[in-house]
Amino acid sequence: MTMTLRTPSRDDLADFSAWRTLALSRMPYMASLLFSVRVLDAPGLGTFAVDEGHRLYIDFEQARPWGAVACGELLLHEVGHLFGEHASFARDFGVEPSERKIWNAAADASINDDLVQAGCEYIASTRIMPDQIGAPNYETAKYYLDVLRDLRDQNQSQSQSGQGQPNQDDSDQDDSGQSQSDQGGSGGRDTDGSNADGDADSDGPFTGCGSGSGGQAAPCELPEGEDFGGQAPAASAAEHRRVIVSTAAQIVEHASKGRGTVPAGLVDQARGLLEPSVTPWQRVLGSLVRRSVRFRAGQDRPDAMRRDRRRHNIVLGQSGAKVIYPGRRSPKVRVAVVRDTSGSMSAGDLDCVTSEVVAISKRLRIRGRDLTILDVDADVHTARGFAGAGSMQEVVGRGGTDMRVGIERALTLPGGVDVIVVLTDGGTPWPVEPVRVPVIAALVGEWAEQTAEVVPDWMPHLVIEDPSK
Repeated sequence: MTMTLRTPSRDDLADFSAWRTLALSRMPYMASLLFSVRVLDAPGLGTFAVDEGHRLYIDFEQARPWGAVACGELLLHEVGHLFGEHASFARDFGVEPSERKIWNAAADASINDDLVQAGCEYIASTRIMPDQIGAPNYETAKYYLDVLRDLRDQNQSQSQSGQGQPNQDDSDQDDSGQSQSDQGGSGGRDTDGSNADGDADSDGPFTGCGSGSGGQAAPCELPEGEDFGGQAPAASAAEHRRVIVSTAAQIVEHASKGRGTVPAGLVDQARGLLEPSVTPWQRVLGSLVRRSVRFRAGQDRPDAMRRDRRRHNIVLGQSGAKVIYPGRRSPKVRVAVVRDTSGSMSAGDLDCVTSEVVAISKRLRIRGRDLTILDVDADVHTARGFAGAGSMQEVVGRGGTDMRVGIERALTLPGGVDVIVVLTDGGTPWPVEPVRVPVIAALVGEWAEQTAEVVPDWMPHLVIEDPSK
């Protein structure tokens, strides 16, 4: 499919300005992003799409009938991909070309629940939502990608065994779980307009959000080095970072002043950008996880709900009966964080702990039951799955200090844990002997250097620098 880009007409720009105004009435803190995009008219595209260079491609003739409110909300959806840096994360997660469609759908779901919370009713009624794929709201794109992968594998397994007849509940969904009721536009159902490589099919309409979402590139997208005669130069990495940080600051400021409804997920994401942890949690925890037996090479578990793709053409003798081998699933890392809530932990220390937990969640892409937070002073007061920085605002404890009881409780959590991280100022007794899973002592506060000296030799430890200094 080839398309000819055009400079937006005066009427196009007037419509775009009206759509942007409506978008800002919903989410005024997205102003920096909405004013950063380079708008191009893409006749025949049939939708909205964005690339990593903040170039926004709009089929104005197709979009106008949807109405100004719908188009305003779709603008928020597109810049949501830029704020979420979904293209970068797709590369980090190793998303294959054949998975671009379901990654786009996963990223869509991670944006749309926040947009609905901000009052975007058109998005709620026409776009893919987490509950359509049987998933909870306010999870990460990586979480939804895993859900969609499972749905895809189940559909393939049922089709292979002759049980792939759709029922009434799922007959209106495709392999990525996207609804067929969509009337068009970004984030809607892919009408099978891609081939096995995830690229646009020349015979079908483009569906998706463009390469800026980490999905397949729209057929009209400019190559990285082209700027459409100087009218649409790609945003540099530095400009992108400035816009993202500015947007994050506006989100946090807006939320702190209680203006309107700011989705909690956006606030957590913004705080993570503004107060980033410098601790390499992915490397620190990954090295310990790899030491545990259940994560060594060859320790993947068989899964009857998955089909083994490497052995899918095996037949029995001359009968020709096909053998279906079960696939394998690598277990996810499960982390327990023992949070020191004793009286010696200052408000600044607790804020630092929250930043580190957010970093663990972000860098390992885990939350919920895979990242359990235990509030501990001399007793264990709560044990709950991580649900964003907001879930850690309530601090239970404020008494004496004994992190040993938190470690002991973590070892008894349902389903087990792979690593225990103790975030403390260090003024605690420690277990004398190693326990059965790796334990990391992460020390915060002004006495962290001194308390690090009494951490047992068998326990890896690190000192968390105070970001305010």
